[in-house]
Formats: sequence, C-alpha cells, structure tokens
Amino acid sequence: MIKAALPPFLFLSKIDLMDKQEKIQKLIKTANDLIGVPYEYGAYLKNPSAEKPRAVDCSSFIQHIFSRIKIELPRSSILQATKGKEIKNPANLSAGDLLFFESVKGHYSHKLFNGKKIYIGHVALYAGNNEIIHAAGSKKSVAKQKLSSLAKNKHFDIKLIKRII
Repeated sequence: MIKAALPPFLFLSKIDLMDKQEKIQKLIKTANDLIGVPYEYGAYLKNPSAEKPRAVDCSSFIQHIFSRIKIELPRSSILQATKGKEIKNPANLSAGDLLFFESVKGHYSHKLFNGKKIYIGHVALYAGNNEIIHAAGSKKSVAKQKLSSLAKNKHFDIKLIKRII
C-alpha cells in the first residue's frame, strides 16, 4: 500500500498565512493585551506561547509576544539582540522593531556582536507613533509609554535596534 504525502499547505495555521503587516499588527495587539501584567525580574515562562503569563520581565515579555506569532526567540535580552536585522538609523524605526537599552541591570558579551562592545540590560517593542510597550521594573508591570520619555534617563540609551519580522 502506497501512502500519498499530504501537501504541506494543509498544515499551515492562520498565523503561517499572515503577511508581514498582519504579523506586526497581531504582535502589537498581543503586547497591548498584556498591559498591566505584573513585572517580575527573572520571570521564566514554562510555556512561552501560553495565552497570558502570570508575570514577566522585559525579555520573557518579548519572548512571549513573538511566540504568539510563531517566532521563537531566546529567553534573555542579550541573546534576543543577536537575532534579526540591525537597523542602524533610528529614523528607520518601524512598528514591531525591538529596542535594546543599556539599563541598570543586564549582560555583556563581545563575542555575540562581532567585537562591538554592547551592554544590554533591557528590551522593548516599538509600537509605532513614538510609543514602546515593555515590561518595566520601574512601572511594576507591562506598560506603554512614549519613547521620548526614556531619552531623559541615562540608563535607557538605545544601544541596538533589531527587526525580527
């Protein structure tokens, strides 16, 4: 008996069929839906793609929202910073991009960035319109705020911008 292979498109999900803009919209909607979820430094998600986590830190928040559009990212912000395409000019910032900041806590490694000295302590999602959504210890939860409001804080100097989608 010969078994016929089923065409791969029969196994595609709704997310697999989304175009880039639809994925970005779902990413931002998912992030907005998590506003108010408590911040917990080091929060580890046993199931990153679960509907709604009980608590997140900045990198587990990012890991979670990307998992909801079937993009797997590492757990830590410094390893997340090694993914995607670097956007060198902040004027080219686009909704869905990840912003990596120095912050007051974080990790450092020359090897991950081709010899560049980059210290990563925080990651946020750029939502467009000069707004970011992030799990912020200072806010004690997932919050939306103006990117320009972080410019006044020396610990939130943007070190890297990455486009994942």
